[in-house]
Amino acid sequence: MNALHANVAVVGVGMMTPLGYNATTSLAALRAGVSALQELPWLDPDSGEPLRGTRVHLPHWWFGTGMLADLLAPSLLECFQSCDLDPRTIPVLIGVSRRDRPGRPIDLDDQLIPAIESRLGHRLHPSSQLVAGDQFGPAYATAIAAQWLEKREVQRVIVAGVDSFLCTETLDALMAAQRLVTASNINGLFPGESACAVLLALPGSAPDEIVIEGLALTKEESTIESDRAFRAEGLTQAYRLALEQTHCTLSEIDYCLSDLSGEHYKFKEAMFVAGRLDTKPRAKRMELWHPIEFLGEVCAAVLPCLLAQARHAAQQGYAPGQRAICHLGADSGERAALVVRAYQIAEEFV
Repeated sequence: MNALHANVAVVGVGMMTPLGYNATTSLAALRAGVSALQELPWLDPDSGEPLRGTRVHLPHWWFGTGMLADLLAPSLLECFQSCDLDPRTIPVLIGVSRRDRPGRPIDLDDQLIPAIESRLGHRLHPSSQLVAGDQFGPAYATAIAAQWLEKREVQRVIVAGVDSFLCTETLDALMAAQRLVTASNINGLFPGESACAVLLALPGSAPDEIVIEGLALTKEESTIESDRAFRAEGLTQAYRLALEQTHCTLSEIDYCLSDLSGEHYKFKEAMFVAGRLDTKPRAKRMELWHPIEFLGEVCAAVLPCLLAQARHAAQQGYAPGQRAICHLGADSGERAALVVRAYQIAEEFV
């Protein structure tokens, strides 16, 4: 894993989240700091109190591949409708949970794309595929999309992510590992579910685009489940490689969008990186945005969410500056960092 020359633009977004059934509503709620946390129909076995998390209120709620398709299909439709191309000419790369995660639907790999096609009413591009890897999946998919676009094999690519932790087997595994926030544990996450998608094109395709100028994929050996000394070397290397591609330092980055979920491990990781790399004087501090605070842990959907939020911030004029860095990490050790830039930032409406 290494640095990859991305140079692709985000020109459209789609979202289905606990905060809203489309990108406009979800992003407005994120900007306002609206939290979707609520009591869930599962109990903490120690205290007997309901677990807290987030969920999308679909007309009929259940868990499985069909529910994930219900989450993702409207997000893809938003992206398709944001351009004039035939949807069947746009490949869709879908980040999903890793294959060994407890509670993963057994038919996910075979049935998710057909289920989405059934809901959309048309076939997807033949190159459409799933990319299993939790948070890391859409980052790897972005690298694939960049290669296709730069070779001009296609005009647009959708990178999406869909995930849900609201499954008894998944929650039991997280509870056994003491990774859920409960009455007796504050070092944990709030389980959630979401689908997010971004439409990618070559830069210069839209006036309100943001451009991914640097992308680095690395590996952390000291994972959250490891006993090894943790020094955040994987994410630090990802930052360095992504910043080198853009010929800037972390001190020139205006804000950071991250997958921080409430677990101390990821906060320590971000702190290590900032301590090593953010060493030059700043006119103002670098803001740290973490939408999982409001959405709950959405895992495979987090990177498209971060990119959508960065684009919305530039469109609506509340971005702290032109340059941002997005970072994420999967439990299995994969890390990704992306440097994005908005060449046009709207004047904020007050």
